[in-house]
Amino acid sequence: MRRLVALILIVMFIAGCIGGKVKTEKTGYVEIKDMAGRTVRIPEKVERVATLLPSNLRIIVMLNATDRVVGISNYFDRYENKLENALAYPELLKAERIGSVREPDMEKIAEIKPDVIFIESSYAQIADTIEKNTGVPVVCINTSIYSGKLDDFYKTIRFVAKILGKEDRGEKVIAYIDAKVKNVTKRIEDIPKEERPKVFLSNWAYRHGIGWTVKNYAPVNLIANNVAEDIPVHYMEVTKEQIIEWNPDVIFIHGYKGKSAVDEILSDPALKQVKVVKEGKVYGLFGPYIGYDPKTMIVDLYWAAKVLYPGKFKDVDVMKKGEKVFEFFYGNKGAKVFHKVIENRRSYLSQELTPQ
Repeated sequence: MRRLVALILIVMFIAGCIGGKVKTEKTGYVEIKDMAGRTVRIPEKVERVATLLPSNLRIIVMLNATDRVVGISNYFDRYENKLENALAYPELLKAERIGSVREPDMEKIAEIKPDVIFIESSYAQIADTIEKNTGVPVVCINTSIYSGKLDDFYKTIRFVAKILGKEDRGEKVIAYIDAKVKNVTKRIEDIPKEERPKVFLSNWAYRHGIGWTVKNYAPVNLIANNVAEDIPVHYMEVTKEQIIEWNPDVIFIHGYKGKSAVDEILSDPALKQVKVVKEGKVYGLFGPYIGYDPKTMIVDLYWAAKVLYPGKFKDVDVMKKGEKVFEFFYGNKGAKVFHKVIENRRSYLSQELTPQ
């Protein structure tokens, strides 16, 4: 009998641990392991949340928990008309500013006392400092899906959804993103990887010129050969000589400088003999904007696929696709928000799609 009771207790304990939550005594709190491996004690029912990066806020908004946001980063004071969530939900701008991820406002955090602050896992040390100074639980999450490892990003959505009690919405978001990605990748699955176009992504062309690149960006790596995929770090600057040696078939730029960034590449004397420049195959992408955004990632994926495989994507209207993606996340106002993002960020894809 004792063995049976012990077995039942073990099973109950294991069940309580599934999903990263371990119940403490009946205090209304639970302990969780966040995505940086930290143990954090949070309320069982999280009603008031704050974030220190727009990328973290995107997860909250995607889960339809905008009404729980009581604190946002001061990025919104500088970029509010370019940040899609502020355009869709102006009421977010009424939330308190709690500083930035590098300089959190400890006094304000302690004053508004959110139930939880979400922060990127790469800032785990800052998370510890915030908790120590304010007593507010800080949960580390991973919002980047540069590598195209979508399962890792889906874990983030499920993790945050469970904390917020938004599991059903989380699964809908995952199913939507996954369906869009597979709609693209299945169309080219008959093309061997070694035969796919070579792409160079000038990731910070809007700020630092052509040389800065990235080894992983899902809309490129999922469907093409990123010529920089073997660079030793995630971001780095390469020489123009290296770009010439790689000899890409297409160049994409991070398009927030507008058409002028493309023109700078096309008119660069050092690159004028490169085939991709002579053929004018230089295009823009949305890219990240103060962190990763799954919405624009989907649009980038369709746009890159249409550029690289025009015959397989004749039916795709990229602008209409962007409107539909934003409508999934924002409802009827989604299309308007999509075009406002393009206008306010001066985003450039091509002269045909985004004339400047």
